[in-house]
Amino acid sequence: MIAQVLNRDFVLDQMDLVCAELERGTPEERRSTSLPFDHRQPVYTAAASQLRDAQRREMLSSSGQPGYEDATSERRNDPVASLDDHAFVSRDPLVCLLQTALEEFFETQRSDLISEAPPFDDDRRGPDDDVVVTDVALANCPPTRSPDGDRRVFGAFSETDPKWLASWMAEGIRLFNGKHAFQDAPATPFTIADKCRVICIGDWGSGLPRAQKVASEIRKVLDDGKQKGLQQHVIHLGDVYYSGWRREYENRFLASWPVRLDESREITSWSLNGNHDMYSGGHAYFDFLLADPRFAHQEGSSYFSISNANWDILGLDTAYEDAALYGPQRDWVRRILGQSKKKSMLLSHHQLFSAYEGGSALLGEALRDILGGPKAIDVWFWGHEHRCVFYRPHQNVRNARLIGHGGVPVYMLHRNEAPYPEPAYYEYREYLSKSLGLEHFALFGFAVLEFDGPVLRVRYIDENGRQHAEETIQ
Repeated sequence: MIAQVLNRDFVLDQMDLVCAELERGTPEERRSTSLPFDHRQPVYTAAASQLRDAQRREMLSSSGQPGYEDATSERRNDPVASLDDHAFVSRDPLVCLLQTALEEFFETQRSDLISEAPPFDDDRRGPDDDVVVTDVALANCPPTRSPDGDRRVFGAFSETDPKWLASWMAEGIRLFNGKHAFQDAPATPFTIADKCRVICIGDWGSGLPRAQKVASEIRKVLDDGKQKGLQQHVIHLGDVYYSGWRREYENRFLASWPVRLDESREITSWSLNGNHDMYSGGHAYFDFLLADPRFAHQEGSSYFSISNANWDILGLDTAYEDAALYGPQRDWVRRILGQSKKKSMLLSHHQLFSAYEGGSALLGEALRDILGGPKAIDVWFWGHEHRCVFYRPHQNVRNARLIGHGGVPVYMLHRNEAPYPEPAYYEYREYLSKSLGLEHFALFGFAVLEFDGPVLRVRYIDENGRQHAEETIQ
């Protein structure tokens, strides 16, 4: 990810240029074979209208990661710089498409502008050369600080090609409006050993240096399991940034995925659908990522079941319809859990409930019969929020765990001793020891699930390989 494209003000400046270019349209004399897509006027007209609407929304309030706006750190009781300065990861699909288009342009058309040296982080950078967010920047576009020192500002930048970006955006919006067909049939039920290891990671697909550190730590766990002769499986809870285009899966996901191609028969891989995977219509998620041999057991489906003698594990697609269950999933979950006497585990991208952002009413409604029934869901792992939080029993879920801290930079604003918002009882609150001034960036991490008959032991490991929590569920 390029530092400037992770800056909200920079993205807003480029958005205005692209909107204006789309509004100019595509008369015959303006078409060029150098453009990435050849569209007719109606496509541009529709894209211009939708992108202007997105621009208006964005000008009213940031679509970046919620919970960090105008943040004040409990650690120092001082205001910290906006997370949108350093890690603007939008939740507006059209803004994300523009971020993808900008990255695509610089990487494929103007790679000469990109510096792979650690980007300048001005006087708020830590005392060493640790990569806090990204190690890629536009070399001729250095940041400065706003007059009050609170904002990271990039000067006027005119070395993009609005015609190229407009063509790319029109195609992205066309795909977003015409999303990939949903595969109604789930993957064939897959049986795992009663004693095995499952690694879960959420929101990992950023490709950032620290996300790659997480992959390296997962690789160590896999090598340990191979030495012990354990059957192993790795599950991603969704989201490849910014918009789930093929090159993003190639460069930010598959290139660093901890399971090697030659291990596809030995270690299974699974990936849920996330909202960012759907921002370009889900086409590359279904047709490219799930076609990789390592994900063959999903059979092109975005939902699946894994089981052994003691556990039913259901991977849900909560992104094809945002924060809901699309298609036959509701009846599928009800049938499996209703007929089974095993322990139950659900995996999803979106959260049922949250201590910070609110939960999904649509997801709760889809599972109302189960959540209101006599049998509790034993374990539920989800992502979407870029934190690590444990919840006490709530809404008929005995053990809900948020592990969305796999690869997207966020601040850690809370002191270790600060109380937890209900219904949370634990949050991993450690941060990079050498960060940007007051902006303490939370550590990334993942979960290792050790199944041993009816007993489940879970270890939570951060990007430095440190185990920060452990629990036994039985």
